[in-house]
Amino acid sequence: MKFPSLKALALILGLSSSALPDARGELPGTYQTTWVGNTFEGAGPSAKGRWVQNMIASTAVTPDGTVIAASVWDEAGRCIGLYREGQPNEKLLQQYNGRGGHQAWGWGTAGEAVAATDEHIFLVNTQGELLRFRWSPPDINSATYVDQVQAGKTRAMDARGDLLVLAREDAVVEIRSLADLGVRGSFPAKEVRGIAVDPSGKSVWLIQENQIVQRTLDGTELPGRVPGVDQPSALAFAPDGRLLVCDDGPSQQVLIYEMQDPPRLVRRVGQSGGLRAGTPGIIKPDKLYGLRGAGLDRDGNLYVALCLNVQGAGTAIRSFDPQGNLRWQLESHAFGDVYGFDPESDGTVLYGMDEIIDFDPQAAPGEGWRARAITLDAIAHPEDLRLKERMGAAFLRNLEGRRLLYTIPQQANRIELFAFEEAPSQIARHVGRPIEGGWALHVDARGDIWRGDAPEGQIQRHRFRHWSDEGKPVFGLEKADSFSRPEHFTEIARVLYVPETDTMYLSGFTKDKPAPSWGLMGAILERYDDWTSGAPKRRWSIDLPVDDDKLPPKSFDVAGDYVFTVQVKPTRDVPAKVNVYRASDGGHAGFMRPGPEVGGNSGWVDMTHGLQAMQRKDGTYLVIVQENARAKNLVYRWQPPTSSAPSHR
Repeated sequence: MKFPSLKALALILGLSSSALPDARGELPGTYQTTWVGNTFEGAGPSAKGRWVQNMIASTAVTPDGTVIAASVWDEAGRCIGLYREGQPNEKLLQQYNGRGGHQAWGWGTAGEAVAATDEHIFLVNTQGELLRFRWSPPDINSATYVDQVQAGKTRAMDARGDLLVLAREDAVVEIRSLADLGVRGSFPAKEVRGIAVDPSGKSVWLIQENQIVQRTLDGTELPGRVPGVDQPSALAFAPDGRLLVCDDGPSQQVLIYEMQDPPRLVRRVGQSGGLRAGTPGIIKPDKLYGLRGAGLDRDGNLYVALCLNVQGAGTAIRSFDPQGNLRWQLESHAFGDVYGFDPESDGTVLYGMDEIIDFDPQAAPGEGWRARAITLDAIAHPEDLRLKERMGAAFLRNLEGRRLLYTIPQQANRIELFAFEEAPSQIARHVGRPIEGGWALHVDARGDIWRGDAPEGQIQRHRFRHWSDEGKPVFGLEKADSFSRPEHFTEIARVLYVPETDTMYLSGFTKDKPAPSWGLMGAILERYDDWTSGAPKRRWSIDLPVDDDKLPPKSFDVAGDYVFTVQVKPTRDVPAKVNVYRASDGGHAGFMRPGPEVGGNSGWVDMTHGLQAMQRKDGTYLVIVQENARAKNLVYRWQPPTSSAPSHR
């Protein structure tokens, strides 16, 4: 997908040429903002703009080819997203049309269940409120709030003819009138995960206990089952009356049935095995995973929504033509994720907690990234922690010829390890949690693990030893290398060690400069040379800046000749301000901020390891920063006035 040039985008956003990165004078040399992990840049004010939402719980596909996706969370409030011809709605749906008073997230729109007709969009939010919006398809920006009734928390919903059917969490299927939303009837039904109104309007089909059953509107069970499905996750009828079933079991396919007695399977969409097909983990258009919804438009185009878990792993929407060719794809990978660099790639390969990204730093903003692989196999490893929670920042180390992925969650407290299968597979499995506790966790270039706030005022290093015969990494956990915390610190909040030069960076708080809140990197930052010599020398100490809420930075990294820190909240209207310091003397070199390429937008940085940096072989720097608000990572490409070969002085 092509995006406007930098200058054109600046004009679109109403920015003068002085706002362009090479004219701001904030940092010597030139820098440009780009992004990875989301199809769109996320420009626009609150409740407006373009991005693909964090996650998808269910979808409704309309005859004109609009995909309406529901979710219980999107950081910036796109809990109901509308997507058509590869574009998202820019005006978000809002309960009470944004006047306030809503209780659910996303201006009252957060929820699992959504349905639509040619006139209305229906959703049940997390407060159990059934909301109705009027819209004029195919205009995906036309939806306006109409009214609501209380319905109870709902897992699935469908609309057809004059019926609206809901599968409630309290094991009741409810039949309502589209006209006034009044209840026409109900019947008990346990553990319903999906529901669809039969084209006749006289019965409903339910996903219940891994089977697809048919019932009349009064609940009478009809004979017959939909055959050939292992783990149905969603179902919907096409405009021509065919039934689509998402099979989220081992086959990872969309199944299409002709409706007869019994229903007859006529087509399978997707390679059998999903991500396991071909080279395991490698993304291909017809390798499906985490199926959350599917539908056909009146022209026979297919739409499939993918999301591996409720935390948003691998969120994508794909559209295929009747012949099975990919028409377009939209993606959102970076929620709660801060990408790390493959140290052997010179900045062209990034690893997240569950994906691998190919990245071209020279490409136009937003065009330089491509998701290469999903490293999570939900079928083979249903116990994988990444299916239950976001693992935070990712750090890849190549140790003795094998890849090891370290992850540190949003609030630190532990490190999780994921080892990759034998090449060419790109799947990784969980192999351990070598350390628990603490904010000041770090993985150095050799793969050793550091904890700066170990008990009794110690800074500890756990060395990587070797791989076990079972393919698990072995660390020196029983006998750590211990170093005393400098006495003036009352708390070490972050630690970063550079083994090539035996340099240690410590940040934290002192008696005179206590912590104003939790999880911050500290009020001061210091560099120590000859750290492991037994007589380390403090080279410099600096006071760290605060944002408009008087909070010091959240995260820092060191690359080449510079130290990079990032603030939590805006600083004089600059969101997520990245300050740059000289590693040689701690002097302030300047700062970076989100540019016009992303509309100047960023959310808060609330991850302990919310920034990662590297210096490329040509002397330029890449700085990756958390940007949860609109589901991406920011990437700054900075060329200092005189780029030099990578170094650390």
